[in-house]
Amino acid sequence: MQKTPDTQRSEDKRRPGRNIWLLAMGHFANDTYSGFLAPLQPLLMQQIGYSLTLAGLLTSIQSVATSIMQPVFGLITDRLRRPYLVILGPLVTALFIGTLGLWRSYWGLAAIILLGGLGTAAFHPQAAALAGQASRTRRGMNMSIFVTGGNAGHALGPLIILTVVTLWGLKYSYLTMIYGLVVVAILWRLLPRELPQAKQGARLPLRWSILKSGRFHALFLVWFVVFARAFIVAAFLTFGPIYLTQQHFSLMVAGSANTIFELSGAGGTILGGILSDRIGHKPVILISLLGALPFFWLFLQTSGMVSLVLLGMAGFFLYSSISVNIIMGQELFPEQAGTISSLMMGLAWGLGGLCITPLGAVAESKGIAFALQWMMIILMLAVIAAIFIPSAHKFRKADAQTLL
Repeated sequence: MQKTPDTQRSEDKRRPGRNIWLLAMGHFANDTYSGFLAPLQPLLMQQIGYSLTLAGLLTSIQSVATSIMQPVFGLITDRLRRPYLVILGPLVTALFIGTLGLWRSYWGLAAIILLGGLGTAAFHPQAAALAGQASRTRRGMNMSIFVTGGNAGHALGPLIILTVVTLWGLKYSYLTMIYGLVVVAILWRLLPRELPQAKQGARLPLRWSILKSGRFHALFLVWFVVFARAFIVAAFLTFGPIYLTQQHFSLMVAGSANTIFELSGAGGTILGGILSDRIGHKPVILISLLGALPFFWLFLQTSGMVSLVLLGMAGFFLYSSISVNIIMGQELFPEQAGTISSLMMGLAWGLGGLCITPLGAVAESKGIAFALQWMMIILMLAVIAAIFIPSAHKFRKADAQTLL
């Protein structure tokens, strides 16, 4: 018996758990390709011939495409009733980023990174909005599952691409497209055809709510924490492998350091999401930032395999509040979930990536270790901002009064 559209939508609403795992799978696949560039930088620098500053510029170009363009797609997301961008995004990312190893021109490489990054920009706002809407009782846990999918994909990306280029050569990077196309087909087949609508009675006008009760102030503080974290993550992912090769690690081990960093972060993200549902958002953010600080510092003071363990612990703490920040932003503006998600996952991370270009210039003149030491100052500024984030209780109370 063929299902009617109404029957299909009813079944989709009863499957929030399945939808979360589908979104996490799409996030995993999409961000796998985003993890290709950093570990390939040493090989691409040899093949094409470019400096550390231009290496930082490639990271910044990727950040502009994947992150800073997200608000554009976020605005589109809040008006869509079908999950087109969740499916189109990974498709574009796989088709373009899979060709990284084929290019012999720096600017051709930069163009492919830009185009592939637009697929990532299209995917994230709509997928994050759907993840936040899946459940009202386990929002932290659900968002952490979604975010962890992306973190795990980005973490395993280096291993996947390094395995391919080690076995067959850099020009065979296009083989990685196959995986992305399979995931896109699964999403097309199993995701709900229509998206859930938020309750209209709970709508708070953006122009009013952004001004009232210190809401904009709170959003900026949450956003700054995300930006600072993004800058730190981008710095270590971009220059960490190069720093470790200078410390006499092999290319495979140095590239795998990013995997250790991000897989540890994936575990931290899950734990942080679960804790946020129990003890609140702000405590988790403070624990995350304060816990990461000593491990980053110790990583830069040590050598050998112990430094990789310390880097993993730093990633575990730093990543643990990523999903919490997204949920906090969505709770401030529930009717603009796509736009807010794009600000948290896109603009903040994009600007953090842009800061890698001047950091690359500092690394070239003063050394990579010196440049990475500056990340400790950025982390301390994030701690200060987190301390002053207002309690979410006052905003929920203000919303209730507005709706009366």
